[in-house]
Amino acid sequence: MGKTSLNTPMRPVVSLRTKAENPATSDALMTSQLQVRVAELLKNCSDTLDGSLLNAFRYHFATPGKMLRAQLAFNSARLHSASEVDADRWGLAVELIHNASLIHDDICDSDLFRRGRPSVMAKFGQQTALCLGDALISQAFGILARESIPRTLIAKLAMMVKTCASGQAQEFCSSGYPNWQQYCDIAGGKTSSLLTGAVEGGALFDPLVDHNPKLSKYCIQMSLVFQMLNDSENIESAINLKKLSTDFCQFRPNALIVLYRDSLSAEEQLDFDNSISLNTNTSNQNGRSKAELWWAKMLRSDLVATGHAKIKCLLTQIELNHRDLSPALQNGISPLLAHAKNCMTNQSHSSVVQGLQIAKEHNG
Repeated sequence: MGKTSLNTPMRPVVSLRTKAENPATSDALMTSQLQVRVAELLKNCSDTLDGSLLNAFRYHFATPGKMLRAQLAFNSARLHSASEVDADRWGLAVELIHNASLIHDDICDSDLFRRGRPSVMAKFGQQTALCLGDALISQAFGILARESIPRTLIAKLAMMVKTCASGQAQEFCSSGYPNWQQYCDIAGGKTSSLLTGAVEGGALFDPLVDHNPKLSKYCIQMSLVFQMLNDSENIESAINLKKLSTDFCQFRPNALIVLYRDSLSAEEQLDFDNSISLNTNTSNQNGRSKAELWWAKMLRSDLVATGHAKIKCLLTQIELNHRDLSPALQNGISPLLAHAKNCMTNQSHSSVVQGLQIAKEHNG
């Protein structure tokens, strides 16, 4: 392919061939086939490791998750003229970075469980988990070291890693609990960088593609929904277990807690921050700490219902934005919207209501 003239008009993401002209569209939703190919690439990655890293790698990817980011990256790349081999590699590169971020996130948050079983950190220790995350990042760049992979794609992946790391670090350098806008900024760095980058990076296989603000906005909003769903699960699990949420105890940004805190007065917010961040054992006459008292107040505010309402509002906006995208792009990123809806549906409202009722009765 010859060089693109500087005077050649840019095409927005996505200016595509028709379905008859573009065989990639028929492959775009073959999730099971993609998973088989990605699994084979993962095996090739594991062959480059040895010792404790190999054991940790196999353990972590024994439960690989839904590979949603790999699917999005693959779909976008194929829609933009990438070969199946190169699209697979881009999908795996994004998935490796995502999994590295999960492993490092568990270290930062001291999380002992991931995907329903002990995290890599809990199973193999912090040192091995840290090294495995680093190894996955290295492998992500290594599999893109092909002549057919655009150099701009490697630069895009590097920017995704940096933005994700910055979002994670932002959690630990803020003074006081974040407000809603600050929370969105943090979530944008941690979650949006990989979701948005997976799609935008795939478009770089077509040298005539320009940035698409509508697509970026769509992915950013969707990232916020996924982060909120994850935060909601953290709160709901604590309610059903009749204990304080780990996000609450460790002063970690959580959408539901943020929404509740934003409803307080400035004086109450200061007391809230001090009570949780200090997390002292100072108790009142009933033997309850100030943090426990604030937790009880939050439960009485129906914060889970508030969070779900916010998520539903965002999903409504996202569905409207989905219609503004080209039909081919709608098809390519449809797994993202479908997964978000399924996650929302699967959060059992009945168990939450029951858990809230139990918690309210327990807390008087």
